[in-house]
Amino acid sequence: MTGITSNSGPLRTVQDLGVQIARGNLSGAKPEGSFGELTTTGADANRIIWPNGAFKIPDPAGITVDIVSSDVNDIDGGSGVNAVEVHYLDVNLDEQSVVIPLNGTTPIVGAISGVRFINCMHIQTTGTLGQGAVGDIKAYITTQTYSEIKAGDVRCSSSARMVPRGKRTMVAGIVGSAISGTAAARVLVQVVATELDNHQYTDQELFMPFGSIGLQDSSEGFNLPVLLPFKEGTVIAMLLKTTDKAALITADWFGWIEDA
Repeated sequence: MTGITSNSGPLRTVQDLGVQIARGNLSGAKPEGSFGELTTTGADANRIIWPNGAFKIPDPAGITVDIVSSDVNDIDGGSGVNAVEVHYLDVNLDEQSVVIPLNGTTPIVGAISGVRFINCMHIQTTGTLGQGAVGDIKAYITTQTYSEIKAGDVRCSSSARMVPRGKRTMVAGIVGSAISGTAAARVLVQVVATELDNHQYTDQELFMPFGSIGLQDSSEGFNLPVLLPFKEGTVIAMLLKTTDKAALITADWFGWIEDA
């Protein structure tokens, strides 16, 4: 993206810039963000906010993932989810997408190859139930899940995204919430990335914090006073730093991708 002007004249605030990007008026820029949910069963700490167990960044050489549902109704031509669309980066960090018809509880072996990172997986077509996934739909290798649509949901709920080749992601704000059923949960969430100064830690999976939100059965959000820029190949996410008890935690970051 060259310059910060639009057809309506100079852009003077981040809000002005965001509106023009959302309208498609700035060449080489598009909105970007994440949607993360995590349910804990008790006190917990230092977990990327996403739905399934240990978070893992794929090997830089690329991986081949299988896709499966935990319910037989999530099958092409069935009453549940018929197909999912997977948005991912290939080994060159170029953006790719593919539609995968499902086969219920029988895995689609080798569904996608050359995967560097899965940024999102969502429902493409559905059957008569039409209310979201009947089972948990996973893109995985053996015991490691890389993306998941939880039963009842329509898309993945991971807060992590990797920056594509030739792009820069600008983080403009963060949102977090915590809900507990019986007692107020004290929660600290952070926006983190595998980048600091001129260093990139994707292979080591080191996530550096850039901002925090403290919550106690509440929700908070704020626009960052200075945008956070991240280069190609960096993973940006939200991290559960601590919670003192069981809670449903949501955390998102938002901003845009632009040409570097």
